[in-house]
Amino acid sequence: MSVRLVERAQLTQSSSGPRRRAILESLAIVASMLLAVVAGVAGVWAGSKTAITANFRRELLDLARTAATLVDPGLHERIRRPEQLNDPDYVAAVSGLRRMREAVPDIHYLYTLVRDGKDVRFVLDAADPGLMSSRGTPDQSAVWDKYEHDSTTLQIASGSRDEAGKVAADEEPTSDEWGTFMSGMAPLFDAAGHQIGVVGVDVDAANYLRRLEQARKRLLLGLLPAAALSFVFGGTFYRVRLRGLIDAHDSYANEQRARLAAEALAAAAQTDKLTGLATRTVFIERLETALIRVREGQQAWVTVLFLDFDRFKLVNDSLGHGAGDALLRNISSRLRDWLQARHQTAAGSETNLICRFGGDEFLILLNDLREPHEAREVAAQLLATLARPYSVLGNEVHSTASIGIVGSNTGRENAADLIRNADVAMYEAKRSGRARSVEFDESMRESLERQLLLETALRRAIATQELYLEYQPIVDLATGQQMYVEALLRWRHPTLGNIAPAEFIPIAEDSGLIVEVGRWVRRAACQQMAMWLKCTPAAAPSMVSVNVSRAELALGLPLLEEIEAELQSSGLPPACLQLEVTEREVMRDPQAALHLLQQLRALGVRLAMDDFGSGNSSLALLRDLPFGAIKIDRSFLQDLYTKREVLAVIQATIQLIENLGMISIAEGVEDSTQVSMLQSLGCQGAQGYYFGQPMSAESVVSITCAVTARRLFS
Repeated sequence: MSVRLVERAQLTQSSSGPRRRAILESLAIVASMLLAVVAGVAGVWAGSKTAITANFRRELLDLARTAATLVDPGLHERIRRPEQLNDPDYVAAVSGLRRMREAVPDIHYLYTLVRDGKDVRFVLDAADPGLMSSRGTPDQSAVWDKYEHDSTTLQIASGSRDEAGKVAADEEPTSDEWGTFMSGMAPLFDAAGHQIGVVGVDVDAANYLRRLEQARKRLLLGLLPAAALSFVFGGTFYRVRLRGLIDAHDSYANEQRARLAAEALAAAAQTDKLTGLATRTVFIERLETALIRVREGQQAWVTVLFLDFDRFKLVNDSLGHGAGDALLRNISSRLRDWLQARHQTAAGSETNLICRFGGDEFLILLNDLREPHEAREVAAQLLATLARPYSVLGNEVHSTASIGIVGSNTGRENAADLIRNADVAMYEAKRSGRARSVEFDESMRESLERQLLLETALRRAIATQELYLEYQPIVDLATGQQMYVEALLRWRHPTLGNIAPAEFIPIAEDSGLIVEVGRWVRRAACQQMAMWLKCTPAAAPSMVSVNVSRAELALGLPLLEEIEAELQSSGLPPACLQLEVTEREVMRDPQAALHLLQQLRALGVRLAMDDFGSGNSSLALLRDLPFGAIKIDRSFLQDLYTKREVLAVIQATIQLIENLGMISIAEGVEDSTQVSMLQSLGCQGAQGYYFGQPMSAESVVSITCAVTARRLFS
């Protein structure tokens, strides 16, 4: 035995204090565990009893409701005299209850009661005639016998003068000469809905009591091993605790090791594991220090740049998270090189700092600037530095940055405020087109707050009547007849008034609500179109057109299934629904879009390409896509009669659409000159304010084709 073990043995033999302390603590632990076990068992028993009682009462309520449906109110009202017991009317009235009693063996008695002043009297009793109780009393109650058990259950089922009764059941079993049972009661109503009595179901409570007894036994059996385990744990605790007290002199060394380990962890917490840059915690501490220097006049200006990298999620999704991590390391290396170069050229830049804020977000602290315009110059340098392509796992990747800028020359702000304001400015840079920098101003915060307000309100509006549809006609330029209508989403907020689609649609897209909003629009449009066809078929448009967003298009097969279900639920023929997809969204993933559009066309739904000419679709792809109509973007019409080259492009576009066997429709038509030129170019359809503002569903079928034609050819 080593010297160390000998010393420990001597300490154990000579130290009665630690042993006594260990015993007392062990007994306290055992007592606490036993109390906890007992309390737990009591709680479980209470919960089990409550659940068993609730389930049994639920069965009673269901039986009472069922029994109430088996009583003929008319027959029941005619039976009031004792001599009517078991006569033909009585047998007919009680037959349903007797069948139920035979079908459910646990039912002791099944009867009906009525109020007679302050008394309660029997009317029907489903018991077998002639049977006697153990005391020789008839098992079946006679007509107009007094009912002696005026219970809470009966009072609830009977109701009052002002309120009809409700289905009720006993809380606990009741015992009498006929046995132990629990009752369920339900009100009886005549054809006019007036309460005429109560039906009662007395069910044998043996099953209920048996379930309680089984639960009680299980809990008691579970208590024994728990108690034994408590004593075993107490003994184990005693040995462990005694050893710990004896080894107390080693605690200092352990504390020292723990302190060193904590210091190592703290040091690691200051450096981002992936990039080697400073962490958020370090950045905030350094920023707070810089703000103190500005407040005390030791520093002129402190600036924070918030960087977020555009299209980073696309790299993660397409090349994998390993590629995303590699890109972040490349970005960090490039930022470190930029900061090191600045240290060599700018005085006072040694206290500048770069940190990884999280994900693909980075923060830069600049303490060496003197004027606000210098921050814009630094941001321009960073944009140029970060715009160069990256080599990521053998792939060339482009990922520009959006930068938010905020500065302070007073130091009155705190670090959290500056970072939040820089974040707001960064989002404004993204909203403005990305790959740029934006300086923060207070209006941005107001804009962001309104966006958040509208996003929250839009979530609520989807389930309310705030959203509604208006419809704009598409007109045949040859005949002036209405070809069909396009459904346009509108939002009337109860306090903010009408919210423009140009404001809330981008919010829906950014927040992910656009899929749910699009689903609402499709359902509402299909239902309205089906209503037109049913109620005003002669004035109804031939179809309704609905826009499909990028997020909806990305759903693929689920979108197809949703549209098929919406058509079935509304009863709308597929040919009466047209889906509009913008050229830009189709070109994001042409092959996936082609596959989905072909499936939609096979379903019978019509398809149109929206905003044609605003993207960069190929003629070969346009040939293969199953569109029936091409809507020419309104930008083409702006210089239609002032620039010959625009006229030539539109003419070639219309000719191309016609050669592909599709219908050409011009968007944004606003005057008669545009109409005349489009007619001369052979354009088949048009849409715009010249033919009318978006209108309500009622106006669609009230405006005649003659009005449209007269405006077209006037």
